[in-house]
Amino acid sequence: MPLNLARRGGAILRNLHLSDAFSRPIHVAVSQSHIRRISLITRGKTLRPISRAPSATSVLSQRLLKTYATTTESKSEKTKPAKTTKGEKGTKKTKTKKSSTKPKPKPKPRKPLTEEQKEARKEARKAQKLKDHIKALKVTALQAPKKLPERVANLIIMQKLQETLKTHKTPQEAFKAASELGRTISEEERERLNAIAESNRNANEAAYDQWIKSHTPLQIKEANLARNRLTKLTKKKYPPLRDDRLVKRPSSSYVFFYLERTGQGDFKHMTVKDIGARVAEEWKGLTESEKEKYYKLHLADRERYDRQYQEVYGEEAPKLRKSPE
Repeated sequence: MPLNLARRGGAILRNLHLSDAFSRPIHVAVSQSHIRRISLITRGKTLRPISRAPSATSVLSQRLLKTYATTTESKSEKTKPAKTTKGEKGTKKTKTKKSSTKPKPKPKPRKPLTEEQKEARKEARKAQKLKDHIKALKVTALQAPKKLPERVANLIIMQKLQETLKTHKTPQEAFKAASELGRTISEEERERLNAIAESNRNANEAAYDQWIKSHTPLQIKEANLARNRLTKLTKKKYPPLRDDRLVKRPSSSYVFFYLERTGQGDFKHMTVKDIGARVAEEWKGLTESEKEKYYKLHLADRERYDRQYQEVYGEEAPKLRKSPE
């Protein structure tokens, strides 16, 4: 009986297609049971020739192990969670740790300021505001280029001061000594310094004109307004900038009358103060019909002013009184 079973097992193994039989995982358990039976039979002494044949059991066992390993690996890969990429955000929520720091103490209430302190702060703010305003005005006022010395006396002092600074201890003493030395210069030296002063004067005029032309007429006009304001605030004289491009303000009716009376030569032997008082008295004595002539001259000049203001500054002229007197 065992021999017949062994022969049947050998015949089964020859006709068995291993690739087809074990390519499907559903036949794994059945094949394993057949292998166990065949291996038990072939261990007998009477079946040694059959066992020497090509080791189908070893091949079959290796195939089964490989298929079992692949099936287990595929199952383990399915059960493993997918790895998250760096770009994906984690779903875990971080627990916020409760701060163990103590709450900050409330600030102490400030003491109310006295009237003197309030007044002092008010004055300080006012002074700072004025300081900032003056600083802004100085920027708008423009800084004219520095001039070369145009007076002979200044040139003499500058020349002699270089000598006296070497022999005197303080600058005040050196300046006083330079002034005394300047009185004793020769005529030839004075003529030479006069020529230098004239050359400096021409150079200053050319540099000033070039600097004025580097700005627009509107900038020069605003600079003169700022200079006028600085003179009032700082009590320091800021002379207006000279520019032929600036639009001349319209003259009043009284100015036309004043120019007409002083141009006739009736007040040659009178002072400027007396002339002003005399012309003002005559203006007050004129009738409305006599003033009409000068008022029309003012209106014509005002039209000229409005037109030139728009052309030069590119904006509308400010409103003025109809006939300022």
